[in-house]
Amino acid sequence: MRDADTPPQEPTNDRPHPAALTPQRRADLIRAAAAEVRDRVQTWRDNPNWRNTPANSHRYETTIGAIDALGQLPDPDTEEAAASLADAVRPVIVEWRPSRPGPEQAIYAAVERLRQAIDAST
Repeated sequence: MRDADTPPQEPTNDRPHPAALTPQRRADLIRAAAAEVRDRVQTWRDNPNWRNTPANSHRYETTIGAIDALGQLPDPDTEEAAASLADAVRPVIVEWRPSRPGPEQAIYAAVERLRQAIDAST
């Protein structure tokens, strides 16, 4: 049984076709998904059960750093500029795997939505 935040295992076809998206719409999808990831990661970090291990600190810093870098990029007006937004947050995709329990599973679900936003935009 999966919780509400666990993404489905089968791919869905409800994503917009990349050719139908403007660079600005692609940016909006990526930024919204990244904001959700940031909120969930910060909630995990602020939790009293947070363990300040090197691995946890690395994942936290990588995630926050990538999303902060995304926030510094201007709104895109070309396909190449939209791709640079996706490149800024790709390190976040690498850091989170579905095997982690509890709050980390909720983060993974949000990261999966970010991955789907990136896939929809490329």
